[in-house]
Amino acid sequence: MSAARPPRPTDLVALVTFDGVVRENQAVTRDRLGKAPGTPRPFSAAVEQWLHLGRRTWVSVRGRSIVGIATARELSAPTAWELDTLIDAGDDPDVVADLLRQAAQSAARAKVTHVLLRTPSDAPAALQAPRAGFAKALDERLWGGHLQVDAMAEGVRDWRAGDDIACFQLYSRALPVATRSVLAMTREEATAIHERRWYERGHSFVAESEGRITGLARVARSAGQFSLMVEPGQREAAQALVAAVAGRLGRAAVHRALIPVCGTDEERVLREAALEPGNEFTLFCHRTARPVLDEAHAAVRVVAQGRVVG
Repeated sequence: MSAARPPRPTDLVALVTFDGVVRENQAVTRDRLGKAPGTPRPFSAAVEQWLHLGRRTWVSVRGRSIVGIATARELSAPTAWELDTLIDAGDDPDVVADLLRQAAQSAARAKVTHVLLRTPSDAPAALQAPRAGFAKALDERLWGGHLQVDAMAEGVRDWRAGDDIACFQLYSRALPVATRSVLAMTREEATAIHERRWYERGHSFVAESEGRITGLARVARSAGQFSLMVEPGQREAAQALVAAVAGRLGRAAVHRALIPVCGTDEERVLREAALEPGNEFTLFCHRTARPVLDEAHAAVRVVAQGRVVG
């Protein structure tokens, strides 16, 4: 059996050795999509944790050997973490589950309400995550190729700061309630779990019809990656947004989009634009219960003392 725990300074030598070997990282972040796997750097993450730089690291130990490592980083708020390293170097299926449980327990102690894990749908982590209390939020598919569009970007404009509420309403219409109950039901939660790193310094477009936002696209030009979300039945909005994305990215780049499998309009439009479906991923979320205080008001009757005069 192995045991998961935070790394200690005495683990440095083992972490350096572990760090020098390329192993499969079962945690997939959007900013790494389409890039070479590379070598995860748990040693660097451990140092950042000891220096209080916002990273968290856990190791799974069997005897004197480290057989697994997990690391997490903050998302868009301190209340949400994203696992960016999850490595099992042994042959014990409990290693991944132990690491995920340790991450969930650490999140609870740190008053973190959401811990996200994206993993290939056929990876061992997809089977072990539910054992550690992670709920499946949605399935995603990576589309890639070179966008070829004939549509015009009609009804599309740049995203503005005042669009926040309308975009949250779009999120509420576009995703099933089962997905939102796992990820975010409120605007505050949706903001906290926002994956911002992959498109930092990028560009966003919205599709608007009769004053209502019906679609949203985010573009990271340096990586050739974009996201697409439209409300059901708004296929023309998806086509217009893809046209805007193609104009922003240019035809020379390799274009990639990670799209929820439940988004049928988005996937049809991407196929029409010559992108091909690729790897599939599953997004999990562990939610830590946070008590909500509510005031209860009750009417109080005051009985006045008196006497009856006959």
